[in-house]
Amino acid sequence: MGFCLSLCFILNTTVMQPQKVLELHDKDTAVEFYQERYANGYIDEWPAERKQRIFEVVRSLDLPPTGEAMDFGCGNGVLTDVIRQALPSGWKVYGSDISGNAIANAAERYPDCTFLVAGDQKLEHKQFDFLFTHHVLEHVYDLPQILNEIDACLKPEASILHILPCGNAGSLEHSICLLHKDGVDRSIENRFFFEEEGHIRRLDTAQLSALCAEKGFHLTTEFYSHQHHGSIDWITKSWPNFILQLTDPATAVGSQAKKSLSKWRYQLFSLWALRIPATVVEQSLSKRKKSLRHYLFLVLGLPLYLFSKPMDSYLKRKATEEWVNCKKDPKGSEMYLFFKRPGVAE
Repeated sequence: MGFCLSLCFILNTTVMQPQKVLELHDKDTAVEFYQERYANGYIDEWPAERKQRIFEVVRSLDLPPTGEAMDFGCGNGVLTDVIRQALPSGWKVYGSDISGNAIANAAERYPDCTFLVAGDQKLEHKQFDFLFTHHVLEHVYDLPQILNEIDACLKPEASILHILPCGNAGSLEHSICLLHKDGVDRSIENRFFFEEEGHIRRLDTAQLSALCAEKGFHLTTEFYSHQHHGSIDWITKSWPNFILQLTDPATAVGSQAKKSLSKWRYQLFSLWALRIPATVVEQSLSKRKKSLRHYLFLVLGLPLYLFSKPMDSYLKRKATEEWVNCKKDPKGSEMYLFFKRPGVAE
């Protein structure tokens, strides 16, 4: 308990900020926002479980033996390299992003891929066989314009894999939103109330399929994660004030919803307290550029790591089992949607 109290103090005095919606529909604001984020170590790594899952999904798509692929909105290039490893050896893989800081980071770390800032003249007439996005479409300032840009850089016969948060009904996160007043904001593209500041929308399967159909793409393969256990896994790895916000009974739609939220608050905080030493130790160790905060987390967390790791492993295992057994169930809060334009070889 002392570790948890110390951790809460550090978080609340150094990094915790209230959730808000930024005006990221403006391109210049979006560029400035992500330049600053990537300059400060934003997503410089992804968990091994996620990278393996994406690797397996790409392998399952049975893409042709040769071609050129684009990771659109590649960030620091971590998943661009996963795509390179998953594709057949005859593919050449590129990554692009609006942040020059992200592209510089990616080019330094992954020399086997080619990275260019969005809008680079080298991309002006370039067309790709396969395009990949990972948690990009919920961030972009002008979705129709971005989909036009994606279409312009694809060959007439091409395919796309979009991975992004899912707004379908039935997931744990969607169900919790329904317990809150204004839990799903229809005025800003179905945004869930708890979204982090960079998320400006949450599409469902039908919405994204309709948008892609306008460009001649048809949904051929769909996978889903985070129906229940996957959500618990990531929620209990989040900061404590996020769990407070997610389960705040003050914004409940009624007395029964308030009881449900109070129950979820107790359950999620209990799991969070049991696994948090393992979480912060592993996340801090994965950081390429460690700050004083990361070293403090290591000092606080290492003595309790062996005690905490069994619960951490259990929650990860339940999330993995859910993916294996339920990835066709659309009641997830994350979706992997693969689209083909007619004429792409089956």
